[in-house]
Amino acid sequence: MTQPPVAPERSVLFVAYHFPPMRSAGVERSAKFVRYLPDFGYSAQVLSTAAFGGESEDGVLRAWEPLGVYRRWRNPAARANPQAASRTRTPGLSAGWLQALRQILFVPDGQITWLPGAAWSGLRALRRQSMDLIYTTSPPTSSHLLGRFLKAQTGLPWVADFRDAWLYDPLDPALLRMPYRREFERRLEASVLAEADRIVTATQISADDLRRRYPQQAHKIRVVTNGFDPADGTPLPEGLVIDDRTRTGPEEADAVAEELPPPGGPLRLVHTGSFAYSHPQRTPLPLLSALRRLVGLEPVWAERLQLTLVGELSPEEQAAAKGIARVVGAVDRATALGFQRRADVLLVVDHRRPWPASNAPGKLFEYLAAGKPVLALCGPGEIENLVTGLEAGICVAPDDIDAIDEALRDLWDQHEQDRLPRVKASLERFHRRELTRQLTACFDEVIG
Repeated sequence: MTQPPVAPERSVLFVAYHFPPMRSAGVERSAKFVRYLPDFGYSAQVLSTAAFGGESEDGVLRAWEPLGVYRRWRNPAARANPQAASRTRTPGLSAGWLQALRQILFVPDGQITWLPGAAWSGLRALRRQSMDLIYTTSPPTSSHLLGRFLKAQTGLPWVADFRDAWLYDPLDPALLRMPYRREFERRLEASVLAEADRIVTATQISADDLRRRYPQQAHKIRVVTNGFDPADGTPLPEGLVIDDRTRTGPEEADAVAEELPPPGGPLRLVHTGSFAYSHPQRTPLPLLSALRRLVGLEPVWAERLQLTLVGELSPEEQAAAKGIARVVGAVDRATALGFQRRADVLLVVDHRRPWPASNAPGKLFEYLAAGKPVLALCGPGEIENLVTGLEAGICVAPDDIDAIDEALRDLWDQHEQDRLPRVKASLERFHRRELTRQLTACFDEVIG
């Protein structure tokens, strides 16, 4: 990780549906990869959508998408500020006849209407300038169908990056209840794995699933996890070793310490991000029920535990949190990081599956870099593997109110005795620059 940046010698068409305007404060995973590509000899021509605002700019092409018109019509916030559509959801869009129609017509996802414009823009870009590689990242999985098309038209090497699993642990619950659609998308997935030169997944569980179901493609599969980037403002406590360029010292620690809660106060639990608006099965209700029961049985717990929810909540979640948690609502990234710094314990909430969960959200890696203990409400899977493997906190079943109750009591005892767990392992492998190095190693394989 200490090698100096090198002059870009190779170029990649970087297809990323979720890519914020360069002038915006939003930072997506794809933008973080692009930040470090020049360090490893690559320049990127990004191909993204215009549906969330932003025009084509240096290094970024914005392809027109018909669905963007619909988003603005349904979402008043997007009409006032086009960029808001990328981070603000309109309640009710996931229900009723509209959702049923989408599940039937828009396969594999609602972003399929982006492909014609993106295919046209991508081919023009590839014909105007010499490029060495095509890279596509999902979600949405329709991006990989675009990659397959562009490779067929140009013959360029293609790397397909699955940041979330397609079929194994689907983001769209319709895949679990619509067998005909699942079979159709299985064929699409198989074609992507057959045609791509390399397949990248964000977790080992996803990689193992693909190797099991597609053994003939197993040699193509690599793992590049999610991570964090101190350049984004992620707080780093003193002594935490990220790499030899970001080893925190007293000056950085003093800046963070100014926002830390004083000792001896309540146990501050903080969650940043959304729940049902991120995944329809994700809910904080069992946690809120456990906390309400604790306070109902022993009112002193209202003074001992302070729960803050930072992010957009559904009406049901807001009603459940009333009187028992502080609801902040949607905030910008810098404000969310400030809440993380002032926390004693950071919360991750996932939903239970009949199989080991394959997701590990980027938020979890921010939490780890902050050096704060994590209370993970999750079932078996990638989150549990990370938290327990790094000795970073406590994992509890997300729907077990009794177990959550016990975990809250244990955390209070540890807080009172000043022995809350802290990450002791090196986090170098989760630094965004190191992850970009791993990604470009895949590029080197297929080009060279």
